This record gives sequence, structure tokens and C-alpha cells, in this order.
Amino acid sequence: MVGDSEIALADDEALVRWVANLLIHGHTESEIRRRLLENSLIPSADHPEQWRSLMSSAQRVAGDMRWLILAKAELNDGDWLRLDSYARRKRSMARLEAVIESAHGLADSVSQLNSVSFMVGGLMKAQDSMDSFTGAKEAAPLVQVNVGYDPLAQFREVIQSEAVILSDADSDEEE
Repeated sequence: MVGDSEIALADDEALVRWVANLLIHGHTESEIRRRLLENSLIPSADHPEQWRSLMSSAQRVAGDMRWLILAKAELNDGDWLRLDSYARRKRSMARLEAVIESAHGLADSVSQLNSVSFMVGGLMKAQDSMDSFTGAKEAAPLVQVNVGYDPLAQFREVIQSEAVILSDADSDEEE
């Protein structure tokens, strides 16, 4: 009799899914067991093998449900998709670079070097595509370096202009 009810509990998909939902919502095993006993969904607390079988099935289903929820959230998230695409493109470019390096080392003739140069052109195109994908192509540099820049001259100009402003303010107060 115990074996039949054990199979029935572990094979009852609705019960397993309900227990899995309770696990996902953070209920402890003792809380779940108490709720099952209160609602007469399991015969008694005297059959630990039934309980273990039900809990292992429910934990497996709960894990699958968590993965499903995460996968659905990731598919709906544009940022995650963008990062995933970026990672795939970056891996693909790394593989292409490795192929080019090995092809260059193995090239014995001009025609083979021509093939390598064609691959380099493909890599450049892939890098341009990556730059346009990430927005790096349109991005302006945050800092522009001016080779003829003299920070002391700029400092002097700022101090002199402030001194002129202060002296004008003092002369206006005296009048």
C-alpha cells in the first residue's frame, strides 16, 4: 500500500507543481508538509519515503520553473540581449583573429597571402560592425588632447580675468 501511494504522490503532477510553487515562494519543507497534512493531500506524516519522493520531484520542477522564469526574463530584456549579442560577436571576432594568425603563418605563396588579406578585410568589417552595434562609432571622445595646450597660461588667464572683475567691482563700490 505504501508503494502505491508513494507512486501516486510523486506522479501527481498537480500536487508536485503546487509544492514546487510553494518552494519557489520561499516556504520551508515543514510549512509545506503541515499545509499538505491540514488539507489532507498526503495520508499522514508516517511515510517519510513518500515525503522524500514528493519533495525531490517538487524541487526538480521548481528548479525547472526558475530556469524558465529567468530565460523568459532574459528574452524580454533588451540590455541582456544586447550583452549576449556583444559577447557572441566578441567570441566570433576572437576566433576569426586566431584563424587569420594561423593562416598567415601557413601561407606559402602570394595567392595564399591574398586570402589572408581578404580575411583581414573581413575582420575589419566585423570590427566596424561591432563598433556601430555598441555605439562606439558615433561616440565622441570624452577628452580631447590639445598638444599645444599650456595649463599655466590658462591658469594665468583665469586669475587675470578674475582680478579684473574684482577690481571693477571694487571701483564700482567706491563710487
